[in-house]
Amino acid sequence: MKDIPFNVNKIRIEISFKSFDELRKILSFYQSNNLYKINIPCKNNLKKDFLLESIKITKDEFPNIDIIPHFSILHEFKRNRINTHNSLINFLQAAKYSGCRQVLLVSGSQKRSTLDSLSSLYMLRENSFFINHDISIGVAFNPYLPSYLFDDEILRLEKKLQSGLVSSIWIQFGTDYKLLKSRIEILSNMLSVNNNNSKVAKINLFGSILIPSRQFLARFKYRPWKGVYCSDEFLESEEIAREIIINLLKTYKLNEICPLIETNISTDKHLDQLKNILNS
Repeated sequence: MKDIPFNVNKIRIEISFKSFDELRKILSFYQSNNLYKINIPCKNNLKKDFLLESIKITKDEFPNIDIIPHFSILHEFKRNRINTHNSLINFLQAAKYSGCRQVLLVSGSQKRSTLDSLSSLYMLRENSFFINHDISIGVAFNPYLPSYLFDDEILRLEKKLQSGLVSSIWIQFGTDYKLLKSRIEILSNMLSVNNNNSKVAKINLFGSILIPSRQFLARFKYRPWKGVYCSDEFLESEEIAREIIINLLKTYKLNEICPLIETNISTDKHLDQLKNILNS
């Protein structure tokens, strides 16, 4: 890993905030440290008009920052599938108008029975907005699921790719890097077949990374995230957790997967910790 470390200025970092002032503070810190690749999630209070205005502020006041906003069907659901689908189209149009080239579309931790990311893609495929492919869509993928669930996950991903709208795959965080290697092999074989049938020339891969700390590990043990598979050894020891993260990063590097840092990086200390683990 030391001979080909990840460059902190090339990876992506997910940010979270509760006010526009906090957003500006975070982005000012990133800009001063030459960090220009940012993701804005759609969760909790960060959704709807607040999320759209945050995108606009980012592009207007920090034009050099490349943002990929997320759209969660769970958090953006508006009474029924038609209203929610129209909201998605409006969101994509607003994101494109603000200068975004891509949006990450997710179903959310609790899938709606009437609409999810897969059905949304096929509804979008018929929309004239996508004729020129001015904005593309990323989708989530969880390689850590048990076999009986993973079979459905890989089938759903294949159908998403066949929509012709998907330009990137975002790999969920997990700690079983040995399982990840085998699942990436399955994913790579599938991509080699689907790329011939897709309107998108190349599918970019991104992989979530969490920087471990005692506080994070204790919080996760108490309240684990749905769909995120972390081993007991990862949660019991900060030192072991760090070694697991390094092995995940090595796997990402080997397979040309760009890390997405989901841990809060908003101070010099946070940034130094991130640089340290990237160069381990």
